[in-house]
Amino acid sequence: MRPHAPRPHAPRTDAIHTIIVLEAIAELAPKHPGAAVPFKELEAAVRGRLDYRTFTDALNALVERGALTRSAEKPTRIGLTPLGRKQLNEYRSE
Repeated sequence: MRPHAPRPHAPRTDAIHTIIVLEAIAELAPKHPGAAVPFKELEAAVRGRLDYRTFTDALNALVERGALTRSAEKPTRIGLTPLGRKQLNEYRSE
């Protein structure tokens, strides 16, 4: 029997996954006025809805598109940009 090969990354992150991440950041942001949300707190907030790989794929896709910012400082913080806020508002208005 052949060992299982690792599952390749999905070519495109599903829109629902990115919305889950955006909504979690929007919910946590009021707890951190003037600062972005700590990565670990965001991870804990989405843990019941997304597995870690899906979460990081969605997070990376949002950073690449400019919807989120990621700080290099420790602890890493994730911030919602105006583009990310617009995307979330468009989703909520549908």
